[in-house]
Amino acid sequence: MTTTIARPAPVVSANAVQAVKYAARRTGITVGSILVSGILLCVLWQLAVTLFSPSPFLAKGPVDVFQYVTQSNITGSAEAHRALLAAKLGETLSDAALGFVVGLALSISIAIAFAMFRVVEFMFMPLAMLLRTVPLLAMAPVIYIVFGNGQITAALIGTVVVLFPVLVNLTVGLRSVSEQAVDLIRVYGGNRFTVLVKAAIPTSLPFLFASMRIAVPGAITGAMLYEFLFTNDKGLGATVTSAKAAFDYPQIWAATVLATVISIVLYTITTIIESAVLAEWGPDAGKASSS
Repeated sequence: MTTTIARPAPVVSANAVQAVKYAARRTGITVGSILVSGILLCVLWQLAVTLFSPSPFLAKGPVDVFQYVTQSNITGSAEAHRALLAAKLGETLSDAALGFVVGLALSISIAIAFAMFRVVEFMFMPLAMLLRTVPLLAMAPVIYIVFGNGQITAALIGTVVVLFPVLVNLTVGLRSVSEQAVDLIRVYGGNRFTVLVKAAIPTSLPFLFASMRIAVPGAITGAMLYEFLFTNDKGLGATVTSAKAAFDYPQIWAATVLATVISIVLYTITTIIESAVLAEWGPDAGKASSS
């Protein structure tokens, strides 16, 4: 006869429950604020177009954009409009994701090197800030001349947009660890790497996510700039160029609105991830437990 021993059900800790509630509360506030702001912006936009537009042919409101993707007109069917915008959006997101991933990985690596070795920061941070002062519109053609047209150029333009805000903010975050925490770790035999892992990285998480919220829309902008300047039929950036040549102003507005909406969506997703991560591992973990 076989005796089966019942295993106790796993117990979720109170801290984990509070962390989930804290993240959900912050997520709800963020999403609600964005929805209210979006509705208000659409109302103001429609009023501005209706009251102050010099030409209805050029200026389109949210109603016109909605009709472009839901109703057929002389430029094509609504299904064709949606299919075109979806395909171009996929290309832009691919270029933006490449630039974002490369820029984020590079900036995190450099920021850690700055935190570990102060002499590296003294040597290279002024150079990075000098490069940051060069307008992207002036830097993009140089990148194109050196690397030609293709994924490398798209990645580098996106990397330039992402690199500097993440690098500067993350470096500040890694440097903001308290002296008391550093002294405590060193008392127990920890070295610089231990300080980095146990204290500096958790302290820098809010700085990292704050810069990521800036970098995500920036990556979309960088991808569209690459497509606008150097491609003829790729992505939303090229769509704006071709639509302008064809005097298809509803398509220009629809592509612009789509890029804006997807930037807001990605910003919101980043904020949701930030809330969950900080509630569990970052400085907000204590707030989650006590709220």
